[in-house]
Amino acid sequence: MTTNEQNTSREKVVPPDHSVRKAQRVRLQRFGMSLATYALVIPATILVLRLGLGDMSVRQLIWFLVLALLGNGVFFVLFYTNTNLRFSDPSLTREQIVYSSLWGMIPLSALPEARPIVLMFFIIPFSFGMLRLTRRQYFGVLACVMGLYAALLGLEYFQGRPGFRVRYELFLFVFFGIVLTWLAVFGGFISDIRRRMRIQNEEIQKAHEEIKIEIEERRRAQIEKDNLIVELKAALSKVETLSGLLPICASCKKIRDDNGYWNQIESYIRSRSEVDFSHGICPECAEKLYPDCDLYPKDK
Repeated sequence: MTTNEQNTSREKVVPPDHSVRKAQRVRLQRFGMSLATYALVIPATILVLRLGLGDMSVRQLIWFLVLALLGNGVFFVLFYTNTNLRFSDPSLTREQIVYSSLWGMIPLSALPEARPIVLMFFIIPFSFGMLRLTRRQYFGVLACVMGLYAALLGLEYFQGRPGFRVRYELFLFVFFGIVLTWLAVFGGFISDIRRRMRIQNEEIQKAHEEIKIEIEERRRAQIEKDNLIVELKAALSKVETLSGLLPICASCKKIRDDNGYWNQIESYIRSRSEVDFSHGICPECAEKLYPDCDLYPKDK
């Protein structure tokens, strides 16, 4: 591959700056939705504590709030500085879902009595993957979330947490896994449709650009054709061709026109062409008409 071809290929791969800025704005908007989820979960958790459905120590509550601010601060810096563009998926959807799940393990561990309510909070960030994740990526996130949940249950079991009921916890675990699996299947299906629609849209845009180029080329060709026709008409208007039989007098050499009038040969030709005449006299006529004038001296 030549250097020019490599440069052309590189230019096709790298998107224009305005496209990058537009995509970054969309990602920041999605990140805003993620912040709204945190803003919803934190008051809901505090409400659970107020209603006496569970209890969190001050240390756990501080870590709960600090990790929310710290994690979202890191993601914001990544988006704001365009560092996210270095990742294979600049939206960082998987990373945000995994982090929110890890963060959610704090209330899930501290509020065992309200665990069904806390598990509902996991569904909201998990559903964000419908906008981006493929089915394979979704199941990878599902395995990570369920792995964290299983590790928490195993830790509680071996530590002998008071009130730990194996059947009840297994029921919640299985039910929660079924719900997230359904979301992963459905989300992957939606994401696949969205991806195919994007590809079709790109193909339509490409075809539209090709049609525009073809129309522009045809328009230019038509303009060149029209200009050529005008030039040819202008050239033809300057060319007058005498053809056919000309009735000419054998004596005075006048020519009879189509209306039956006799015209001097000069007038007849001048009216039908751009030819003009300058008069002189030939040697034979000069000797015949002006014998005394030596207009054409003979060679000695």
